[in-house]
Amino acid sequence: MAEPIVLAFSGGLDTSYCLARLTEEGAEVITALVDTGGMDEAELAAVAARASELGAAEHVVLDARARLYDDFITYLLKGNYLRNGAYPSCVGVERMVQAEAVARLAVARSATAVAHGSTGAGNDHVRFDTVIATLAPGLAILSPIRDQEITREVATEWLTARGISVPAKTSTYSYNQGLMGTSIGGAETYGSWEYLPEEAWPATRAIADTPADPVELEIAFSAGLPTEVRVIAGAADPVHEPGFELLAALNRLGAEHGIGRGIHTGTSIMGTGARLGFEAPGITILMAAHRELERLVLSTRQQNEKAALATTFGDLLHEGHYYEPLLEDIRAFLDASQRRVNGTVRVRLHRANVICLGADSPHSLLASSSRLGSTYGHGSAAWSGTEARSFARVYGVAGQVASDAAGGSRESGA
Repeated sequence: MAEPIVLAFSGGLDTSYCLARLTEEGAEVITALVDTGGMDEAELAAVAARASELGAAEHVVLDARARLYDDFITYLLKGNYLRNGAYPSCVGVERMVQAEAVARLAVARSATAVAHGSTGAGNDHVRFDTVIATLAPGLAILSPIRDQEITREVATEWLTARGISVPAKTSTYSYNQGLMGTSIGGAETYGSWEYLPEEAWPATRAIADTPADPVELEIAFSAGLPTEVRVIAGAADPVHEPGFELLAALNRLGAEHGIGRGIHTGTSIMGTGARLGFEAPGITILMAAHRELERLVLSTRQQNEKAALATTFGDLLHEGHYYEPLLEDIRAFLDASQRRVNGTVRVRLHRANVICLGADSPHSLLASSSRLGSTYGHGSAAWSGTEARSFARVYGVAGQVASDAAGGSRESGA
């Protein structure tokens, strides 16, 4: 048996082109679909059939859902990380897990090379290359789409000319589906003005098509992670399983209510401007509830410092710095920050909105303030009016000193 090439394979346009091209050139190709939570059983079977149709010597499915959730998504949730404050980075960490699984399979099968279908214009080719070079430094990296500068139109024409069917939607839009959500690329995202049309969104409903009645949930958290979701009002299936199954269930429920759509504009790893659509229903719901609970139990300084470190953590992952030692240091901080993030949050899903109705925790700072006799905006038995006046007087001295040092700007109007 010849030494094979292992191809990271999704069954989409780009990886279909890679498989057909490599087999036409006489290579023995093992296709590897790394399951990161974006496909059901029927879709997994369709990808396997596609691999067989295009000449794969063997097709392997590698389940990486637990690895993705336990080691990466949980920390992005603990940090409430959104790229540029908007995008849940649906693809960035999934590529690391996929590249890792494919590289290890290639080593185990004594492959000569690892191949992937990334273009040279985005982030994914950097993510794949860095992981493969780290875990399998002796293997060649093949990237036909990048190296031959193949566009989607060219790939479609090449496959069609050989009698290989190409679904129209895959020619129009590119999709990356996973546990965190789905990213969407197409003509509308190449510029900054157009919005994606309704047919481009694969799972989430349009607002007009969402249920008229809301659904209300209670989401329980322990050490910053969701452990249970209870349906307390409205029509929805119960959510029983913790871990990645809980997130997957919220993806389905949130999509029904139109939750989690957006378009993100930012800068790519290559330094160029980038724009893509995304839908991430489950993580949108969880982050809204998690933030609400943190506001109840963490001090303002804790929240501010955590946000800064979480941004560094998430940006490093998004940009493909998967083996940066600082990541482990920040993980330790995030774990410590979540020790008191325990409790339950009430959430309403309605017409594409996530509304936090309330939260309760044994570590509530609000409840502690009440026990000390202080009710914000109402009154306090913890100090007298005279003491409050004195506090305000002393608190304002720093500003008065700064104003005076600025040269009497109050009098001059400067």
